[in-house]
Amino acid sequence: MSTANAKELRLPPTFYSNKRRRKRGIINAKAYLFVLPTVIMIFTFSYYPAIAAFYYSFTNWDGFRPAQFIGFDNFVSIFTTEEFRQAFLNLLWITLFSVFVTITVPLIVALFIYKIRNQKLQYFYRLLFVFPMVVPAMVGILLWQFILNPDVGLMNAVLSASGVPQDQLPLWLASPKTAMLSLFVMGFPYVSGVNILIYLAGLQNIPKELKEAAIVDGANGFRLFFKIELPLVMSQIKLLVILTVIGVLQSFHIQLVLTGGGPMNSTTVPGYIMYKEAINNNQLGYGCAIGVVLFLLIFTLTVINNKYLKSSTEYDQG
Repeated sequence: MSTANAKELRLPPTFYSNKRRRKRGIINAKAYLFVLPTVIMIFTFSYYPAIAAFYYSFTNWDGFRPAQFIGFDNFVSIFTTEEFRQAFLNLLWITLFSVFVTITVPLIVALFIYKIRNQKLQYFYRLLFVFPMVVPAMVGILLWQFILNPDVGLMNAVLSASGVPQDQLPLWLASPKTAMLSLFVMGFPYVSGVNILIYLAGLQNIPKELKEAAIVDGANGFRLFFKIELPLVMSQIKLLVILTVIGVLQSFHIQLVLTGGGPMNSTTVPGYIMYKEAINNNQLGYGCAIGVVLFLLIFTLTVINNKYLKSSTEYDQG
């Protein structure tokens, strides 16, 4: 045996383990170094603004002069102002309507597509409902603005052709009585391509053996849907409900483009007031307080959704 080999044999076992650990540590350090710019960007543009919003929500700050601490005055103003009471009431109705639409219409469409046995025809219908996603959302909003125009819009043209007198035609977005209804009408037939794909994925994930066993036991049609298919897509429903709630609570683009929160605050929502106070009126502290309230509301609803909206049937693919 050579002298070199003899020396290697005399080295303690911990020498090699320590050497491997040092090598692994160098590799991990290099990996963390590559990830570091992403972490810095996320903290700078996502976490820091959110954390700063909590601080500035207790201040009177216009974005230029030093912030003045005012305690809970911004929050007191939020919950005692008539405009905010109306905004939260509007938000409640919009949220309930949006959740109902999300749970029903896309699920029904996905179920119809799922029942098609011809794979090519099923793919065609899936593509047909997903294709409108390429159209920018703003185009759809402006199109509905034209449809709901009380003078030259398609909606009143159809009503007029149906025999409704000219003086009884609704003003839609221009009237406090019909403005909220107009927001509900927008988006008809409420078929979201993303929601359909999520529901369709859940339906296709149901094991065929389970459905065949249920059919043998006499389950068919509505009974098969309510006993087997619906319970096994509850995870998709849970996901879409919370995404819908978050989207509605954060959204104000329709009010910004079409109504300005009016007429007479009939369509205003907290998100639009936050934008108006922070951007138009330079009340950034007040806007941060509204953002904090919306965050706490979203967080609470998310916890409730995760705790109480659960599948009655658990299926383990493994």
